[in-house]
Amino acid sequence: MTNPTRRTALKTLGMTIGATWSSISLPVSARYFANGESKQPIRLGVIADLHGGLAVDAEMRLDAFLKAMQGIETDALVQLGDFAYPNQKHQSFADKFNSAHENTIHVIGNHEFDFKLSREDCYEAWDIKSAYYRRDLGNLRIIVLDGNEIGSPTQQGYPSFIGNKQREWLEKELQMADRPLLILSHQPLAGTGAVQNANEIQEMLTRYQNKILLCINGHTHVDSLLQVDGVTYLHINSASYKWVGGETRMAYYKDPLFTTITIDPKMSLVTVESKPSTWKAAPLADSGYFDRDDAPPESIVVPAIRRRQINTRTHEVQTDPLINDSNKSRSKIPLKVLAWNIWGRLNQEPKYTIASKTARDRTIEIIRQSGADVVAMIETYGSAADIAEALDFHYYTPSVSANLCIFSRYPLTDFEPLTGLSAFSFIAATVNLPDGQKVRVYDIWLTSGGRHIVAIKDKQLSDADYCAGDDLRFDQLQKFLVHADFRKHTANSDQVPVIVAGDFNCVSHLDHTMVTRQSKLNQSRVLPIKVSKAMHKEGFSDTFRQSNPDILDSTLGHTWTTVGTGYKYVSGKGFVPVKEHPEPEYRDPYARIDYIYAIGSRLEAIKSRVISHHPSQSERSFPEFSSDHAAVLTEFQLVKE
Repeated sequence: MTNPTRRTALKTLGMTIGATWSSISLPVSARYFANGESKQPIRLGVIADLHGGLAVDAEMRLDAFLKAMQGIETDALVQLGDFAYPNQKHQSFADKFNSAHENTIHVIGNHEFDFKLSREDCYEAWDIKSAYYRRDLGNLRIIVLDGNEIGSPTQQGYPSFIGNKQREWLEKELQMADRPLLILSHQPLAGTGAVQNANEIQEMLTRYQNKILLCINGHTHVDSLLQVDGVTYLHINSASYKWVGGETRMAYYKDPLFTTITIDPKMSLVTVESKPSTWKAAPLADSGYFDRDDAPPESIVVPAIRRRQINTRTHEVQTDPLINDSNKSRSKIPLKVLAWNIWGRLNQEPKYTIASKTARDRTIEIIRQSGADVVAMIETYGSAADIAEALDFHYYTPSVSANLCIFSRYPLTDFEPLTGLSAFSFIAATVNLPDGQKVRVYDIWLTSGGRHIVAIKDKQLSDADYCAGDDLRFDQLQKFLVHADFRKHTANSDQVPVIVAGDFNCVSHLDHTMVTRQSKLNQSRVLPIKVSKAMHKEGFSDTFRQSNPDILDSTLGHTWTTVGTGYKYVSGKGFVPVKEHPEPEYRDPYARIDYIYAIGSRLEAIKSRVISHHPSQSERSFPEFSSDHAAVLTEFQLVKE
């Protein structure tokens, strides 16, 4: 593959697909690249789950993919299964695909076996010789697997298994590989919908992780990435739709989805291109799909392939949020919102004064350093006036010693207690931005009563019992969600966006899924928490998880507690050094329990992060950091009318 036209090719693809790029720094040793001459980038055009013969407009989507690939240099075209029925009626799909490039790679999906079709039909239709095989492209080795084998004792529906013979073949390939490996399968090897012997396959791959660039699959019709024991697994979204069953059956994407994956051995980078779309009809949430117990989380069921930046050496990840394309050309106002429980009256305790600065002084420094325009504060307790004066902010709090306070760089109006609700738990105000733009902000605190968050690490407590412990918080939230003021403003959220921020004292269903269980993250619990589900049912986006959809070590976002293993809580003393108590009770961290939710078509979350360090510290949180809760900061863009 030559390079002189690469810049032009990238520009062309960017115009065609709205190109945004991400880079994955690889764990593979440079010694697996044979020599300098072979270090040219390798690019693959990739499409998954086209569903020719099932999706009504599959041929149009294939044509769009092939046309886009004509504008760039690719070393091969890859289809990840459920491509088209391998029969005479649908032979045109394979003919178009194979004639578009001299190198084509086919993965067999489960729908290739519909209507009693077989592997032999795939061999004939696609001109391949085996269901699993290897293909070398320059100094890259591609391993293609067949996840459709029979062998699982718990099999239901389509087979989803990798049998003994194939596993033996795979291990030999891994052993003998003298170059980096890209592993392709239709069914996932990890994550939602994984093959039924996924644990066994993952253990094998982990043994050879220093050779594996990436494992890529289709099948799930989601946009997801996870890491398990040193191996990265990427789910490529369907070209066509998300299967939801019921009367809807197929929720189509307006535009066909596909991507390119570029391996650059010289830079040790794999680049995955993003491809956004929208739902062709109503948003999927309107169908009630996410009310189902078995539905994947909303964070990965999206009509898009996201832009990702992942360093697989450090497990750091940056995933760009999905931005409404229709707003690209419109002017936007930036808005930074911070939610923070500042730990109440303890911010004036002398024992937490460091270098003549009280915890309140450091709280002000942290807020100022964040650049926040709006702050939803919890456990304010007498700090409001001092903080507002130091920041030169407007503020609203129900009383001098109140729990909640809303601070704003911009004027506040329509602030008042919500009639019938406790001002200790719910307050509201409208932020008036430049040029007349407005945002309605609710600052809330849900009770810490009932089952405490520390129980999440109690292995004797079942997932169901843990969820039941949130009933108090759910009942409290429900009264807020039906309040007349809240209903009025959410109904008008396309004109005046709404933000609900605060300390919810509970985890999110988005953070505790089958995917996190497989990744051995977040206590490996699967928790359909009713509080967070209720917020999503109202149409709100969890802006931190929206901005960080791939849950990895680096994106857990835990906000409680910042007080680590060096301290233990003692009644009457607060947190004291562990040397006084060798068995610390509070271990950092437990979970993500502080949130910034948003709704409104003109309000776009572009970035969200957790702040758990004072500017003077890069590693240690407490006591330099002035609260047991980390703060959450979301950067928005408000599209001007």
